[in-house]
Amino acid sequence: MLLTTRRTRGCVPRPNAWLVGLFCALCPVVATAATPKPSGGPATRTPERTATEPALAAAPVPVTADDEHGDAPGSEIPEKTRAPAHADCNHRVPMWEHVVDAGEHLGGIAGRYGVRRADLLALNPTVTNPDKIRVGQRLRVCPSIAPRVRKAIEVVVEPGDTVGGIALAHGLTVEELVGMQRGKLGDPNKLAAGARLQLVTDGGIVPDFLPAEQQSKPKASRTGTRRPASGSRPQVSAQLRLDATHLFVKRPNLAWGTGKTIRAIERAVEQYRKRHRGAPRVHVGDISKRGGGTLYPHLSHRSGLDVDVGYVLLGADGHRTRFSGVTHDNFDVARSWSLVKAFIDTGTVEVIFMDYGLQKLLYEYAEEHGVGRDDLDELFQYPRGRGRSHGIIRHWRSHAHHFHVRFRP
Repeated sequence: MLLTTRRTRGCVPRPNAWLVGLFCALCPVVATAATPKPSGGPATRTPERTATEPALAAAPVPVTADDEHGDAPGSEIPEKTRAPAHADCNHRVPMWEHVVDAGEHLGGIAGRYGVRRADLLALNPTVTNPDKIRVGQRLRVCPSIAPRVRKAIEVVVEPGDTVGGIALAHGLTVEELVGMQRGKLGDPNKLAAGARLQLVTDGGIVPDFLPAEQQSKPKASRTGTRRPASGSRPQVSAQLRLDATHLFVKRPNLAWGTGKTIRAIERAVEQYRKRHRGAPRVHVGDISKRGGGTLYPHLSHRSGLDVDVGYVLLGADGHRTRFSGVTHDNFDVARSWSLVKAFIDTGTVEVIFMDYGLQKLLYEYAEEHGVGRDDLDELFQYPRGRGRSHGIIRHWRSHAHHFHVRFRP
C-alpha cells in the first residue's frame, strides 16, 4: 500500500543541527492510505533507523578516550534461516532476487546487500554491461546484509524542507531520492511546498532471512562469525609474521588466524607499505588465539577471521602502540584511507567496522580524489545514517580509535 506522509513543520533535520535532528526523530508522522501502486516484484532494502536516533552524521571528533577492546557484532544473517541456504551461495545464506528500481545502479545495489559488484556479476552472467541495468531487471544476490521489504510512500514537502533533509530522514542519499522521481523533480534545490515525492523505503526483514523456527534448543555458536558451509571450521593455525619491520603486532600470542586471513593481512600491509614508504608502522591488534575459541573480552575474534587495525595518525602520534588518542587534528585521512582500501583490495573482506564520523572523513577524501559514485555507494554506509546497514564499511560503537576487519570464510 502506498502511504502519504506529512511531517510536521520543521521536522526535517538540517545539517549540523543535532538537537533539531533529535526533535525530528520524535515528531509525529501522519499517514493516510492512498491508491496502491503496482509492485515490480519482490522488494528489498536495509535496516531502518531507530526512532530515537537523529538521522545525522556523527561528529568527526571521537568522544571516547580508548577502544582497545572494542568489539564487533556477529553476522547480520543467522546461521540457520527460514529459507534453506543456497548452493550458489556456498551453502551459507539463501539466494535473494533483487528487482531493480528507478534510480538504482549496480554499486548501490551491491552496497545494499554488503557485497561487491564483482559478486553480483558472477551470479548474473547475463549482465554484460554493468552501467546499463534496467528498471524491473532481476538480479540474483547472496547477501551479507539481510534483505528488507520495500515500502512505497509519498512525502508531501513542507515549507523549509530540503531534498538533503528528506533523504537523510528516510535513510537515503540525495542521488537515490532524485532517481526515485524518474526525472520529474526538476531542480532539486528548489522544492515547492506541497510537492509530492515518491520514495521507496525499508520495512522489516524478508521472512526467508529470519531465524529458523526452533524445534529444539540450538547449540550456541562459538565463533561470533558465520560458520563455513561445509560445517568444518577453517583451522586457526597460521601466525602473523613478527619480524616485519613495517608491522607492529600488539599481542603476538593473539595474532593467529586462518591461512587465508593471515595472507590477506600481509598482502594488504605490503600494498600499503609500497605506497607509503617511511610511514608509521601498521598497528595490528587481536586476531585470535592459536586454535581459535573464546577470547575474552571479545565476542568475535574466535575463528581467525577478524582483526583490529589502528588508524594512521600524524606526527609522533603515529607511533602510539595503544588504540587511543585519535582526534580530528591527528587523524591522517589520506594514509588511513589508503590502508583501509588496501584491505578492501584483497577481495576477501566481508565487512569493516569503524566510527561513522571517521567514515565521513574517508568518504569525503575518497570522493575528492576521484573515487566514483559506484565505488562510494558500494563501499560506504555514509551518508545514509548510522542506522541503515549498507556497504562494506559500516558503523559500530567503540571503533573511534581502530577499525575492525572481518574476512570471508
